[in-house]
Amino acid sequence: MENIFKNQLLTSAVIVAAGLALSGCGSSGGGTTVTSPNGIYTGAITGGDASSNGTEEKAIIYNNRMMVLSNNSNGVSQIFDFSLTDPAASLVGTGVRYSPFPSKLNDLSLDGTYQDGVSATANFTEQTTGTVTLSPGTFNLTENTALFDRGADLTRLSGTWTGIYDAGFGKVMTLVIDSSGVIDGANSIDSSGSSCGFSGAFSIVDATLNIYSINLVSDGGNMVIVCDLGAGTFSGLAWTEGNTNGALVLIAADGNKARAVVLTKN
Repeated sequence: MENIFKNQLLTSAVIVAAGLALSGCGSSGGGTTVTSPNGIYTGAITGGDASSNGTEEKAIIYNNRMMVLSNNSNGVSQIFDFSLTDPAASLVGTGVRYSPFPSKLNDLSLDGTYQDGVSATANFTEQTTGTVTLSPGTFNLTENTALFDRGADLTRLSGTWTGIYDAGFGKVMTLVIDSSGVIDGANSIDSSGSSCGFSGAFSIVDATLNIYSINLVSDGGNMVIVCDLGAGTFSGLAWTEGNTNGALVLIAADGNKARAVVLTKN
């Protein structure tokens, strides 16, 4: 009888301990766990402009901004930049679609959801008819948490990077970045084509995350060589992929034009 009583006491203690442990899961200081869509994603677009959709869509979401580029073997074919109204709740907002030429194509609305650390799905719809008509489309994206969480380091960006940024014309962008993130670079079709001089800098947003803010200043070219981007300052986000000599992905826009490119280190 005594053994039965002891076993009952032991069982009760285990149940109480398990209940206390479970009550502490999913919260901090008694609060509710905060979810966020922040992350680096890859995936596909269904609908929209089928001729411009990439073989792979690359996207980044950070705070209230979602930026996407359509990537193909011969460069970037379209660029999206959205402002999110309440990203902790849903992927709802407004934005712009750009061509890589570069020019603004459409004003868009966005409506979607996400599963923190897993995926994001969002529908985009043209708000007003732009320079071209755009059918409704959907982003179907998968988050790469390991890539996003590996941290930022400006010395990782140091060096010379080159990538094709215009899928239609194969225009090449070259950026020279020093160990503090300062930019010096140019892009051109060929020796007699359009050319832009760049300055600006990359900076670390959060050292624990693989994300950089970018301030890209275009000089607008000169009387002889015209810069397709024009003169201006373009802001955006960037991240690295692969190993030390892997890829640097950047997307920057100013509301009227945008530049996006996947660069590799020379």
